[in-house]
Amino acid sequence: MRKENGVLTYVTEGDLKLLKSNPDEFWKGVTKIGNFAFAYCKNLTSITIPEGVTKIGEHAFKCCESLTSITIPKSVTKIEWSAFLYCSSLKSVTIPEGVTKIGGYAFHGCESLTSITIPEGVTEIEWSAFLYCSSLKSVTIPEGVTKIGESAFEHCESLTSITIPKSVTKIECMAFYDCSSLKSVTIPEGVTEIEWSAFKGCSSLTSITIPNSVRWIGNNAFSDCSNLREVIIPEGVKIAKDAFENCPNLKITWVKANSEENDENEERE
Repeated sequence: MRKENGVLTYVTEGDLKLLKSNPDEFWKGVTKIGNFAFAYCKNLTSITIPEGVTKIGEHAFKCCESLTSITIPKSVTKIEWSAFLYCSSLKSVTIPEGVTKIGGYAFHGCESLTSITIPEGVTEIEWSAFLYCSSLKSVTIPEGVTKIGESAFEHCESLTSITIPKSVTKIECMAFYDCSSLKSVTIPEGVTEIEWSAFKGCSSLTSITIPNSVRWIGNNAFSDCSNLREVIIPEGVKIAKDAFENCPNLKITWVKANSEENDENEERE
């Protein structure tokens, strides 16, 4: 085990015995968990990070395949890139209120994770943060989040519903790609763009309402949503030609569109 200027930089499997028998000694002087600190500690099953630690570094717990639970203190403000990458046994995480950003790939491949609460104060969920969290059934995204990054919830095959907060202005590409159990989604007024493949492959979606603020729906945004039957779209929205490709049962209702605009938009389908 190495500690440098308050940063825990390296932990071996042998150090885990000290962590279990004398956690106060193990954590003494530590204010940050450094990059790769616990990476590949395959015998780590649970951990409680003490108050005073402010940062969980990049790849900090990468491939800790036996880790089932972790307690993160309120003092932590940063969960960096790939912090819990491929922690395949991790079942639940409570993110403390002090965190403002969930880094890219932070929980990528946490295939046993069933639920997560994102606290108020978080403003960004970066790219692929929850990619391949295939058991994730529910997630709470608070008001104040302005960015749900590309592929943030891609391949979350068990996710059944999502409410996007009003603070989000753009749904980025592939954000909910292949969320095949997603039955309902609320897109709030204020969103201006739904980027390419944002909801592609969401085969359980049956209806969706596009708010008046949306100006662009990108390529394949809702393609392969095979059970999508009704979409309500306001006038003024521009739609990529293949935005609703392979939606065989779809009926599009244009709100306040005159017949000329209706004809033009029907050609885009």
